[in-house]
Amino acid sequence: MEFPYTAKVLEQSKVSPPSGSVPQTSLPLTPFDVAWLIFAPVQRLFFYKFPFSTTHFMDSILPNLKHSLSITLQHFYPLAGNIIWHPQSSKPEIMYVDGDSVIFTVAESDSDFDHLCGYHMRNTSEFHPLVPQLEPISKTVLPALALQVTIFPNSGICIGININHVVADGKSSNHFMKSWASVCGLGRGNASLVLKSLPVYDRTSINDPKGVVMSFLKEMETLKISRECLILPHPFKIPIDKVLATFVMGQPEIERLKKWITKRIIKKNKQVTELSFNLSAFVVTCAYVWVCLSKAITPNVLNEGREHFICPIENRERVVPALPTTYFGNCLGACQALENRKDLTDEDGVIVAAEAIGMAIQREKTKGLLQGSKSSDKTLADFIAMASERIISIAGSPFLRVYDTDFGWGRPKKVEVISISITGAMSLSERSGGEVGIEVGLALKNEEMDAFASSFSETIKNLPE
Repeated sequence: MEFPYTAKVLEQSKVSPPSGSVPQTSLPLTPFDVAWLIFAPVQRLFFYKFPFSTTHFMDSILPNLKHSLSITLQHFYPLAGNIIWHPQSSKPEIMYVDGDSVIFTVAESDSDFDHLCGYHMRNTSEFHPLVPQLEPISKTVLPALALQVTIFPNSGICIGININHVVADGKSSNHFMKSWASVCGLGRGNASLVLKSLPVYDRTSINDPKGVVMSFLKEMETLKISRECLILPHPFKIPIDKVLATFVMGQPEIERLKKWITKRIIKKNKQVTELSFNLSAFVVTCAYVWVCLSKAITPNVLNEGREHFICPIENRERVVPALPTTYFGNCLGACQALENRKDLTDEDGVIVAAEAIGMAIQREKTKGLLQGSKSSDKTLADFIAMASERIISIAGSPFLRVYDTDFGWGRPKKVEVISISITGAMSLSERSGGEVGIEVGLALKNEEMDAFASSFSETIKNLPE
């Protein structure tokens, strides 16, 4: 397929950890990892102001960028490895062998840097040339990571990361990015900065008493994933019929919604003096966006049907014994809220959504984790069944602090999660300028985005007293 936007590839190379620095190592897939075999990789773009020429970048910046990457990969070696399913193994694993590497692409773009860094609607195809390709090595060998650096002459730099979610969750991938940035920007290749916060790979605390891994792998055979082929039948591609936009929930809006929701709930339930769930900025933002999406994207006039809201929950502290915060891999649970679309679009829809999300998080936090409780985990069949109804999910988190990723050129001007155009998720991050609040990224069809933008602006203005 021909795309109207392109970038000129200047160089493509392979970057490995220093030779001999990492022994051959394999990591087993845990119950937190295996489900991600059926999901799209995570594609995130970091945009930085950089008012210098391509020649200056190639001569003065690129050598240190690649050298610091090699040093960082010595400690984050699974990212240079591959997901592989050996014929003699009962399940896939993450394998690193000396000499394994990350494909590293350098490109140049003549697109408008400031336009791409905006908050307004931009066609998703404009970002396609900035996303590194993560191509399977074979049917049974999948790379973990691909990187691309694109220079916009005299304007900026974009660092694109395309990472297989089986290998790392958002916390782990951002740990890698911040470590690389620190070595590159502040340390100029000084590995001591990584040594202060080394990733931990010990997985012995993550038990699987219910056989979740083998159960998922058995179910995945219905999707043609097996020892003979780890590739999904229909590869994920960035759609060209969507636009990307960012919406900001500032502190005034968040506080107003908190007060309004609390007041309405207490007024309706006169025996209640305080909420039974934590009405956090995260919950308020998710609830508000969920309602605005429901109003903007309605499949039929009668507004019938149900909607699922799924958000991740951090499990490192919930594992027994607890995992360190620097544990590398996946360690996320899923909180699920279910509501009728009609209730979400009524005048108290934001309250309905906030209660549903807040209570779902509370229930998940009090549940047993991988301890044999029948309700602890969802099966693949459960997720497939949900797909027949609308699903709203979350990519990223304001707690990841993506705007703290400084390679020596200052904080990013903008960070985008491009893969939401594939998954349909909303992306969340802290605000770029450091102000209190949350940025919400969405990828929708043009008419849907217009409707959402109107709903996002008007719903809060029209809240009933």
